[in-house]
Formats: sequence, structure tokens, C-alpha cells
Amino acid sequence: MKTLWTFGGHDPNAVAGVQADLLTARALGVMTRTIIGSFTAQSDRRVSLSEPVPKPWLKAQWQTLREQEKPAAIKLGLLNHRELLVFLREVLTELPDVPVIADPVLASSSGHNFSRDTLVTAWRELLFSRLTLLTPNIPEAEQLLGYRMNDPESVVRAAAELRSWGPAAVLIKGGHAKSATPADYFDDGHNPFWLIGKRVARDYRGTGCTLATAITAQLSKGLSLRDAVVTAHGFLQSTLARSAEASLPYLQYDSRPFPLSGLSYHSGEPLAQGFAPLSKIGFYPIVPDLAWVKRMADEGVPSLQLRMKDASADQVSRVVREAVVYCRERGVQLFINDYWQLAIEVGAFGVHLGQEDLDLLSPRDIRSLQKSGLRLGVSTHSYEEAARAIALRPSYIALGPIFNTTCKSMAFGPQGMERVREWKELCGGIPLVAIGGLKLEHAPTLLSYGASGLSVITDVLAHVNPEARTRDWLNSFATPYGQ
Repeated sequence: MKTLWTFGGHDPNAVAGVQADLLTARALGVMTRTIIGSFTAQSDRRVSLSEPVPKPWLKAQWQTLREQEKPAAIKLGLLNHRELLVFLREVLTELPDVPVIADPVLASSSGHNFSRDTLVTAWRELLFSRLTLLTPNIPEAEQLLGYRMNDPESVVRAAAELRSWGPAAVLIKGGHAKSATPADYFDDGHNPFWLIGKRVARDYRGTGCTLATAITAQLSKGLSLRDAVVTAHGFLQSTLARSAEASLPYLQYDSRPFPLSGLSYHSGEPLAQGFAPLSKIGFYPIVPDLAWVKRMADEGVPSLQLRMKDASADQVSRVVREAVVYCRERGVQLFINDYWQLAIEVGAFGVHLGQEDLDLLSPRDIRSLQKSGLRLGVSTHSYEEAARAIALRPSYIALGPIFNTTCKSMAFGPQGMERVREWKELCGGIPLVAIGGLKLEHAPTLLSYGASGLSVITDVLAHVNPEARTRDWLNSFATPYGQ
């Protein structure tokens, strides 16, 4: 069994420190070992005492755990004495390939300052170069850097500067910002992003511990760092919302599914509006040309996607225009793959964009798409991509490939049907389309897992009788799950 180790402080109220770490990891299904580095006497109002654990006790705890296992990941919390940092620098050399996530608790929620200038310097000199991820909040980042962070630009600059000190990645938590919408900023040197949160009416202790431990737990389950950060943020946001809704004084952790937060590569502000909703998707074939559009539309499919590759601009323009008119006359929801400007120009029903297509869009382009009234579908293959799609609030989100497919070269392996059930919860009510290697026999299970649409290529286009196969697919939606 993979485990995470948490090294931090003891909270007698059990709402922060290693107690919060234990509750968080348990809710996420991960076994946790604890090493107590500090004892505190604190409440919501004040910290009356904070003392580090003597080095012999630290060494005994560490050796006890090392005799039985190697951790999958390590989370560091309250380290309120240089000797703790020195000890960790020594023992972490035993585990050079284990991810280390550090939540630098420099002050308590009640305002008690655990840190001194010498300790801030020790963090930088002794541990930063070993960290996989550093997760300071804004006051902690300001204390580390020595300057104020008053706007998004200063947050971006601060993350880059902190990362230059040694950590492989930095996540600056934005809950202390004065903006109406709190946003966390992640920078690992490769396409940084913002995770857009929501404020709740109550302040909670232990949120920093919870987020860092959730990231560590997701890493220990095999997620990439970027996906671990995305899913952990969604977990914390859900925990905050549920706790506040129940008027609880402390965070209430549970293992129920949680939706993801929105992710943006441009800013920490949510979009002003989403895209037009869909009342139905249903059977959703992907076809390459006008002849196939007409064949499928004549069979009464509710939705179609026209995906033209390796065609000239003139050919694409002609086919799209004719296909839009043909489908409009027959009440078929036609989505145009990629060519969003043309789709707007000809008044298409919708457009489908992949992640590479989204990379080419500016915020202004996205606003143009929204104002046009086009429905938008977005492809996703990872948690990061799903969170990016959620921020756009599209008309549907596509997940794939569910199974191996030869129709498109994919950097992501098969998702499997069970992932559809998970994605349905993560997408927070946005309709979900399953795609990639689907066969007719998969339809009942995928529909029962919450898919609103099933998209195919080969199973119809390569079938000996495409029209008959299409009718079989349409009949699969007449079941209780498909209605």
C-alpha cells in the first residue's frame, strides 16, 4: 500500500496541523504516517505556546517509519525551528526521488507569527532546493520575499522569483487577496495557470494544511503534479462549501465526489458568462464530409460533428455552408470542428474545440465566441484539461478516448468507462460526451454512468451497413438510461 508521510505540528483542537492532514488523506483514500515536529497550544483566537520536538524524538520517529516502508510522497507543515529544517535536509537525502510538498506555516490563522527572519532564511538555504512544490499563502509569500503583493501581476512575479530559489514548482494561495474571487496561482515553469475559487461566508482554520495534504495524497496515488494541484483545489473548495452550507465551525471532510474548480491560463477571474446550454445531445457521430453529413442527418441523428482534415480553405468553406443549411432544415445540431470563425460567419449551431485549438484563442476570441451564440464543446483527457473546460462553462465537455482508437493519435491512454462516472461528478452539471473506440454494446453502461452523448466514428463509418448501425445506436437511447 502506498502511503504519504506528513511532518508538522500538533494542534490540540485537531482542526489544523497533522490532524487536518490525517482527515484530508483519509477522505481521499490514502494511508498517512505522521511525524510530530512541533507541539502547539492554540485555538481559533490565539496561540499560547509553540515548541519544536527535540532532535532525538525526530530521529526516532523517522527511523521507525523508514524501517517499515518508503513513502510515496511527503508533506511538510509547521517547522518552527532551524534544527527541524537541518534535520529534514539530512534525512531527505535518503529519499531523493520522493516528492516533497511544503506548506510553510509562518503564521497561524489567528495571527501568531511562528517565524523569524533567521527561519525564513533557513527555509531558503536548507530546504527549497529539495521541494517539489512550495504552497505559501500571500502573507507567507510576502514574508519570504520581503515585498507586498497587491495585484495579479505581483503574484505572477512572486511565484517566478520563489521558484528561482529552488522549488520545482510554486502554488501561491490567493484566499488572503482582497478580490471578490479568490484565485490560486501555480507555476512550474511550463504554462502557469490560475485556479478560480469561491469565497464562503465563514473563515476556517486548517485550509492550508488541507490543500497541501490533498496535493500530496493525489501525488501518492500516481497523479502528475499539475493534476494533483487541480484535483486538490477542487477538493478544498468542495470541503469549504459543504462545511459553510452546514454552518459548521470546522472543516468537515468526507469522501463524496467533488467538482473541479475552473482553470485559466490567462487570469484568475471567472468568465462573465457561459455558453448556450444544450437540452439534448444523444447519439453524436463524427463525420468527414458533406455526403456523410447528409446520410446521418437523413437517419435522424440529433447531433453531428463535421471534422474536416487536410482540406483546402475553399473546400472547407463550401462544405460547412452547405452542411449548416442541410442540418438546420432537419433540426440536427451540427458542430463544426476547429473552424470557429467560419462557424460564426455562417451561423452554425455549434463548434467543437480541442485543447490545442483553445491554446490559439485569446480572451478576446473567447468573448467573441460567447457573444456569437454558438454552442461550444471541448475535448478533455486530463484533470487539468477538464478544469480548463469548466472555467469556460461550455455547452458540453467531451472525455476520451474511452477505449483505444486508431482514428487519432493520442498522447493520453484509454480512460475506461468508469472514468465517465468520475468525470460526470467533476464537471458539475455540464453535459458529458464520451468518445473514443465506442461500440454499441458500451452504450447502456456509459449512459447509466451519466453520459449525455455518445460520439463515434469507426463503429458507424466503417460498418458494412452504416444506416442500420446508426438506427441501432439511436435505439440504444430509447432505454431508461438513454431517455
